[in-house]
Amino acid sequence: MNKKISLAFVSTTILLVITIFIAINTGNIKASPLEIFNLIFNKTSNSTLAILDLRFPRIIIAILVGAALAVSGLLLQTTLKNPLIDPSLVGVSGGANLILYLGLLVSPSAIIYKSFFAIVGGIVGYLLIFAFARNIKNNVSIILIGIAISSFFTGLLTSLSFLENTSKSLARASLGIKSWEDVKLLLIWIPITIVIALLLAKVCNIFFLDDKVIASLGLNINLLRFTISLLAVILASIATSVVGVLAFLSLIAPHIAKIIVGKNHIYSLPFSALVGALIFLGFDTLGRSIFNPIEIPADILMLVVGGPCFLILIKTGGKYE
Repeated sequence: MNKKISLAFVSTTILLVITIFIAINTGNIKASPLEIFNLIFNKTSNSTLAILDLRFPRIIIAILVGAALAVSGLLLQTTLKNPLIDPSLVGVSGGANLILYLGLLVSPSAIIYKSFFAIVGGIVGYLLIFAFARNIKNNVSIILIGIAISSFFTGLLTSLSFLENTSKSLARASLGIKSWEDVKLLLIWIPITIVIALLLAKVCNIFFLDDKVIASLGLNINLLRFTISLLAVILASIATSVVGVLAFLSLIAPHIAKIIVGKNHIYSLPFSALVGALIFLGFDTLGRSIFNPIEIPADILMLVVGGPCFLILIKTGGKYE
């Protein structure tokens, strides 16, 4: 690891820590560094207990979801060899959201199986985009197919919400009213899945080669693609099951990582996780502080920033060397 990459990791980690402290103190209740220290060691007051129960879960979820979506985006961009891929644009997140909704609609008591429902839905979305787009070489055409699939899932979900006269919260990304139960759900899946992805970083580098070259090396390209893509689907689906569909984070964070530390997955995978966590937590904190006490959801800010970035990536074909 050269000095530039080391500096990037250190500086981004410091920025993330600073953002965490800002997030803790964003709102009506403030906490000094000493109070935060006492909170960690169970010497709590009423105000710090409020921070513990309300803000800490939100902050941890933002970090875990941001990291998960960033890694998921990078893995899908790698395996599908398309720099414009984002789970929210190609139906993975939409499929997870829809099947999760249907599962809970049929059996409301099956909340303990929400992870399973979400992952099944994510796999359905992935298989659809793979089936429709596997013989298409144009990156933009693949994205258009993905958007069509995602729009179908979203339309069906919204229609069902109206028919059942239920909240449409599943269709919107939100960090509001999250609990330690949500944190536990993410901790079961996300850390271990990201660790597995990091262990496969060198394998991911193989996808820089042409498929025919990979096959000539005696490797099963389809098995490799499905295995690594499955990790991406799990990360995106679990994140969606907790916060809903969040657009563009999975697209932007990996590109920022590749610009700063390069395309080698040994560095770009962990750095994408850092960048994703920083972006999501930063946008959530910004949304809570701009017009306090009015809160702007993080997904709205992501759309404002992500839309222009997506257009730039389409214009450049995802190339920035």
